[in-house]
Amino acid sequence: MVGDTLSKIRARIEELADDGGTYWVVCGRTGVCPVPVAGKRFPDREAAESAAEAATAYRAVLRRWDPRAPCYDFIACEEPERANRTVTPPATGESTSLTGFCHDVAAAVFETLSAEGYADLESSIMDAYCETADAIDDPDDLCLHLLRTLSFELGARLPEPEQAAVLRGAAGELADSDDTDRPLDATLQRLQRLDLVDGYAVDARSDSPESESWTVTITDYALTDRSASLPTLPIAIDLLGRLPGPALELSDPRRLDDDRWQFDLTVTEDGDSTGLVRVRADSPA
Repeated sequence: MVGDTLSKIRARIEELADDGGTYWVVCGRTGVCPVPVAGKRFPDREAAESAAEAATAYRAVLRRWDPRAPCYDFIACEEPERANRTVTPPATGESTSLTGFCHDVAAAVFETLSAEGYADLESSIMDAYCETADAIDDPDDLCLHLLRTLSFELGARLPEPEQAAVLRGAAGELADSDDTDRPLDATLQRLQRLDLVDGYAVDARSDSPESESWTVTITDYALTDRSASLPTLPIAIDLLGRLPGPALELSDPRRLDDDRWQFDLTVTEDGDSTGLVRVRADSPA
């Protein structure tokens, strides 16, 4: 199971879970219930033990990409006093926490890099991440730092056709996205639920048989600070999961003020995908 992707292991745990169950999985040393079993209940001891094994495999895969990820000794426990409570599990099929989403995206990218023969780049990204990760204590901030590092290093070290190939491969490793006729809105809504963006607006620019384009405004995007570039990797990888065929072009980023960024998105049936990991603003708006 260690060779499985995080999203596949998470899906296995979702299959085992039962919101009315009386068993749960915790760390036997600390009593905490971390991702990927946080908030999960299981119908019987056998299911909980299987979930504990899956959670152990999940953390092992995670530590391949993030050596700072904590170790846990997972055990199955019965919780009879909570047997009659209703616990609402996360929705099946997508990471519903910021930490889970970042872990899934990062692991999918690293697995694709490894499979495509980019071992040196994989090591360089982790070296760059670890150089500054020691100064960060908050788990969410660490995950955001990992996504920023991925965006910067992929943008600096791979030409755009290879960036696109890696991200398409990684998007294919993630859980299937919900079917929708508004994929851009679905992606931005997901990022909003994860608190990666506080708000967004989408304005159509053109719609033709050959292409569609929009101007997108995002507010309080968690991956930007005062840099001159816009990390687009989490936006693009979620969109690629919903639009695996067409070419995507994310371009012309503008910082409107301290809180808001704007960029253009064009979707075409033919052409090359660009701007999938980060795009640089030429000058302030």
